[in-house]
Amino acid sequence: MSLRPMTQEEYDAWREQSVRDYAADIATSRDLDPESAMAQSAGEFAQLLPDGLASTNMHLWTAVVDDEAVGMGWIELRQRASGVSAWIYDISVDADHRGCGLGRGLLDALHAAARDLGATSMALNVFGDNTTAIRLYETSGYAVTAQQMRREL
Repeated sequence: MSLRPMTQEEYDAWREQSVRDYAADIATSRDLDPESAMAQSAGEFAQLLPDGLASTNMHLWTAVVDDEAVGMGWIELRQRASGVSAWIYDISVDADHRGCGLGRGLLDALHAAARDLGATSMALNVFGDNTTAIRLYETSGYAVTAQQMRREL
């Protein structure tokens, strides 16, 4: 697995789909109606990526295996008291390539890329119902640092 900078065409397609996917996730987790979730999702993407691929401190890559694009990764570099930290905003393996261990390879590639950019730690957020991702992160050495919970009454 290797990473290469995302192309503009890949970015445009990824962003359109990701805004929709994130809206669906936050509709559930934040108990929002679909229209509000879409507005929040679009607003967050606009704030985080105001200049698209050229947005400051943002790094978006396409994951490649044998010259075939199989997924993507997006991190932000952040200055912290302990040094530079990388924040994973998105990591995904294309649906037709899932279940083959590529998620771990992609995560490892993001770790290496972040180290190359000067990061000494990496953090992320994961939705509570994404058990596959949670297992991947736990078995890759991530530990819970915050947690939100909700109960239906």
